Amino acid sequence: MLANRYFIARRFDLALPIFEKEVARGNHHVAIQKKMIICYCAVGRLEEAFELFFELVQQDPGIIINTDPYWDDCPCPQMVKEWENTEQKAGINPREALMIGMLYLYCDLDKAIYYLEKALDYDDYFLKISSVLRHLKKVKSDAMKSKIKAED
Repeated sequence: MLANRYFIARRFDLALPIFEKEVARGNHHVAIQKKMIICYCAVGRLEEAFELFFELVQQDPGIIINTDPYWDDCPCPQMVKEWENTEQKAGINPREALMIGMLYLYCDLDKAIYYLEKALDYDDYFLKISSVLRHLKKVKSDAMKSKIKAED
């Protein structure tokens, strides 16, 4: 698919309309939706990114958490590093924290939770962000319980 080629080339602005057409045709494959979230963030369409992110986390947080940055060619580690460097210089607002938190879920659950907690001041999405945080903290808690049981 041409959209995947654009995505791999980090041409998110060109990949996104093609992914959107696929979804409009009824293709709701999670791999496309995961890439759309990244594209929406990259082009500044945060609200659409968050709505799709919220749907996937409600469905199953593991869809995003279990992303392999290498095998899935996920650009999130590089993207968040760039935004974090900017944020350290200029400070962070809740909107940026929401974007960074969404992207971090692809590669680091703890940092995703950290940034999503900072995003709680984004009043328009307070309830949805709170819901996402409950899901993610449960996933983290369950993983810790499993680890403890495995060690016994």
